[in-house]
Amino acid sequence: MCVLRVFRIVALLFAISCAALAETEIEGVRDQQTFSIEYRGATDFSGLTWAGGNDWFTVSDKVRAIFPMSITLDPASGKILGASIGTPVPVKTKLADFEGIAFVPGKQRVYVSCETGDGIFGFDLKKRTVIPVAVPPIFSKARNNKSLESLTYDSTVGNFWTANEEALKCDGPMSGSERGAVVRLQRFDGAFRPSGQFAYVTELSTYRAHGGGTGVSDLALLPNGELLVLERVVGTFGLSVKIFRTELGGATDISEVPALEGGEYKPAAKTLIFSRATLTNNFEGIALGPPLADGWRSLVLIADSGGGTTHLLIPLRIRWNAKQSP
Repeated sequence: MCVLRVFRIVALLFAISCAALAETEIEGVRDQQTFSIEYRGATDFSGLTWAGGNDWFTVSDKVRAIFPMSITLDPASGKILGASIGTPVPVKTKLADFEGIAFVPGKQRVYVSCETGDGIFGFDLKKRTVIPVAVPPIFSKARNNKSLESLTYDSTVGNFWTANEEALKCDGPMSGSERGAVVRLQRFDGAFRPSGQFAYVTELSTYRAHGGGTGVSDLALLPNGELLVLERVVGTFGLSVKIFRTELGGATDISEVPALEGGEYKPAAKTLIFSRATLTNNFEGIALGPPLADGWRSLVLIADSGGGTTHLLIPLRIRWNAKQSP
């Protein structure tokens, strides 16, 4: 009996250990809350993507351009050792208010989501040409300045994801003190063909200012298929960033649903895995970075400067279970 009891305890501890390993974890970098860059060439950076080594790209919601960035990370801790913003590459497109950006390494191409025009375009970094992308027409029903805020891609999974910042006009009210906004998470395959759409409910917005409240700021797709959602949460005492892991297995595919308000559907489940108060700093971009020496990966957030010339980054560390998510 004693041996059996010991075996059960060992089995329980092993199960707990395996469960812990299966959870996606995010933690801050020790001794570095933020890293600042002084740059006067543009303001209001809102998206970020890693292009290998120290190379990154960002976009501003004020300028039709792609901005190369250099971010040097400590390979052991993930701490930012240095960062700079390079010469912008102009983009000729009718779309404006660039918000999300995703790099596709095999094609040396970036894709950008835009709130003005409710669209996405690709940009060939070598030829300097624009590649049009068709998005589902439902996103034309976005409220002003609440459209396609986010974009992410992972070459292992081969999918793109985007989402509107707050609820479309046909899907209900914007986030408030009693309910979050219902937004649409849109998946595309590697050729930008729509391959699924799912409802997602944001956190509450206990305070709104100048039309802004809690909403989806950006997305990050992990190599195991998990989709992370970055929310800018607006509360009485200021802003905070919250990162959620989504679970889409039981969610309703709403690709053919013309309006969500008053309808029956099951939204994506979400689990909070990181939260930090940022007060007046509005972090709108998130990007997975290079592997670190201890098996973790770097994860970097970028802030909208609100018209200022000081641009903030938050360095984080992330690890996850290698098993592919449904």
